[in-house]
Amino acid sequence: MVRTTLICADGHRVSGEGLDLARNPPGDSTVWVDLIATTELGLSVLPTEWRFHPLALEDCLHPQRRAKYERFPTHTFIVLQALDTGTEADLDTTAVRIFVRPGLLVTVHDRPVSAISRVDELVRSDGERVGTGADRVLHAIFDAVIDEFIPLLDRWEAELDSLEAKADADLEASTLDELVAIRHRLLVMRRTMLPQQEVLKRILESTDLSETGAIYFRDVLDHIDAVSDSAALLVDVCAGAMQVQKQRADDRLNRVMKYLAMVSTLLLPMTVISGALGMNFARIPHAESPNGFWHAVWLMVGIALVLAYWFRRKRWL
Repeated sequence: MVRTTLICADGHRVSGEGLDLARNPPGDSTVWVDLIATTELGLSVLPTEWRFHPLALEDCLHPQRRAKYERFPTHTFIVLQALDTGTEADLDTTAVRIFVRPGLLVTVHDRPVSAISRVDELVRSDGERVGTGADRVLHAIFDAVIDEFIPLLDRWEAELDSLEAKADADLEASTLDELVAIRHRLLVMRRTMLPQQEVLKRILESTDLSETGAIYFRDVLDHIDAVSDSAALLVDVCAGAMQVQKQRADDRLNRVMKYLAMVSTLLLPMTVISGALGMNFARIPHAESPNGFWHAVWLMVGIALVLAYWFRRKRWL
C-alpha cells in the first residue's frame, strides 16, 4: 500500500493513494510517501530517479532490531523502532525505515504503525503544527514514535507501585516473579531508547538541519532522555524491591530453620531417654516398676519444658 501526501509551501495538503502526487510536485513543496512493503517487489514502486542507495533498500527487506542513521550522497537513511500496537505483548517493536532529503520523505514499514497513522492524521488536520519541510515531518514522526512509549512506562511504574504496596501489606506475599518481568521489560525499553537517542544526536549534528528544525529535534531529545532516565530509575527501583523480596525470603527460611532446630532440640532428650530405656539389658532402673513408663514420660516432658523455658529466656522462641 502506498499513500502520498503533498505538502505545499502555503500550507495546503493533498493526500491520495499511489504515487501520482509525487510526480512533478511544485518546487517549494514537500512530498511524503508512506509505503507498506515486505518484499523487493513492493519496494520496486519507488521511482529509480530518487536514487535511493541499494544498501538502504536492502535494509528495508531485512528485520531491524536497532535504530540506525546512515548518510548517503543523495539522501539520509534512518531506522526507528516504533511500538507495535498490533500484538498482545507489552513491548513489541517494528522497524520504520525513513529516506529523507530536502523536499522528499519516504517511510517504509512492513505492517501498519500507529505512530505513522497519527502523524498522517496530524498532517491533514493540523498542518500549522507540523510545518511544511521534510525535516518537520521527520520530527513529527520521531516525536510520535517516542511519545507512544511514555504511557507504557507510566503503566509499568503504576504496576511497580502496586507490587510494592502488596508486598508491604502482606509480608509473606512473594512478588519476585512480577518484579523480574517488569525489570526485563524496562531493560528492553532502555535498549530500544539508547540507539534512537544516538540517531537523534546524529540528526542534530547534520549540517542540513536548520536552526528552526534543530529546536524541534532538541525537544524530542528531551523526551527520549526523560524516557531513558525514567526506565533506568525504575530498573534500580525493581532491583531494590527484588533485594527486599530476597531478604524476606531468607528471613522466612531462617525462621523455619530456627523452629525446626528448636523442635529437634526439644525432641532430643526424649530420644535419648527412650533409647536408653529401650536397651536390651537384664536390669534397667524402674523396668519392673508399674509406674516406670510414666516416670520416663514425665522426665522427658520435664526436660522439654525446661529447654523451652530456657529458649524463652534467651529470646530464641
